[in-house]
Amino acid sequence: MRIFQSFIRTSLAGLFVLLAVVEVAWTRATSPATPSENSAGDGLFALVFLIGLLAITGIAVKLYDMKRKREDEGVALQARLSDALLTEPSLAPLPITPTVHVPFRPRAQAVIALTGTVPTPAQREAVLRLVIREATLPQSNYRIEDRLFVDTLMSRRAA
Repeated sequence: MRIFQSFIRTSLAGLFVLLAVVEVAWTRATSPATPSENSAGDGLFALVFLIGLLAITGIAVKLYDMKRKREDEGVALQARLSDALLTEPSLAPLPITPTVHVPFRPRAQAVIALTGTVPTPAQREAVLRLVIREATLPQSNYRIEDRLFVDTLMSRRAA
């Protein structure tokens, strides 16, 4: 995220420098003073520079859009996993939080981090099976980070 923000800042700084160069070159190219060979070169340079700046801006916008779409995919998967955990009657009262991170690269694995505590190893396995079942539906390229803690005292405290 920070790399992308610095890229945007650099692009904006380059845009302002480009606009300053274009204004200087444009006034030279359109001035009614004696025409010289250099004024045509300045106008061409300004045009090429402006086209380059527009291309850089377009690429930056496209990268931002791709990044936003990947984040939306991660949020949707996280919501679906949370809903599945809440609708399962035996798992609903447990404090389990799925967190999904989807990298920027298109074919990179989504990372599903499961954190929380469960009272028995059987419920831990049930949580993992449920998450695998729900995560397999939209995409098969994921990795689960199991941070579930089995706390046998948890069931005694609730009773």
